[in-house]
Amino acid sequence: MDKHKLFGFTDVDHSNDPDYFIRFLDEASAEESFQAYKQHSFALLELQPGQYVLEVGCGTGEDARAIAQHVAPGGHVVAVDGSQHMIAAARQRTEGYALPVEFQVADAQRLPFADDSFDASRADRIFMHLEAPAQALGEMRRVTRPGGRVLVYEVDFETLTLDLPPREHTRQILNTWCDGFRNGWLGRHIPALFREAGLEDVRITPATLWLRYPLVLQMVGPATVKRTCAAGLLTPAEGEDWLRRLYQRYEAGLLFCTLTGFLVMGRKPGP
Repeated sequence: MDKHKLFGFTDVDHSNDPDYFIRFLDEASAEESFQAYKQHSFALLELQPGQYVLEVGCGTGEDARAIAQHVAPGGHVVAVDGSQHMIAAARQRTEGYALPVEFQVADAQRLPFADDSFDASRADRIFMHLEAPAQALGEMRRVTRPGGRVLVYEVDFETLTLDLPPREHTRQILNTWCDGFRNGWLGRHIPALFREAGLEDVRITPATLWLRYPLVLQMVGPATVKRTCAAGLLTPAEGEDWLRRLYQRYEAGLLFCTLTGFLVMGRKPGP
């Protein structure tokens, strides 16, 4: 098995091809539906000049740079990621920009910041890769000042829809993808985590992503079909036929695939 398929985003630095994950993030970020929910998340946080904001799981730093533009002048963004490779890419992509943003390697489940350090904190599609998402949310709450906002966007992989018959084959492949994560239902569980963490005024906004063929193929393409067949849920011939029809659907301009996530925002009790 290709090592990056084994570790995934949980261990980018020890994969055979860490740039694979950068390419994946770049492809996703280029999609209009991804940009739409990101912009909405910034609006929900009510970002203002002079604020100090934490971005958890920053990847290549695209969102951190966007946030930095909202909080300038006088504000500052600290962006963390568990991958040294991602942080190096984020720093390189930020060179030459006069933006109030800094990047550092840090564990989302043990943030190296004092209590009440930030006006707001945000995490985008990172909790699915964490062993203890509730602990990470607790850390975000801890480092956010009283009255500050905490926001998480997370997808729920069982909301993945794909218009491709036969239904029973598609269902087996989509379920294999969902069940390949620590918690493929995590998106629907985030609101409960917020309330259990003691965050107030919890607001939930569904945000559906429209997935084009390159992202569909990376999610439920040959690797997922192979796992489905290995589990005895499809025969190899059925798997090959399914992939062939997926490509034909794409070539005909008929491919339709979506994935729904949830923007969840809460306020730390206080003034």
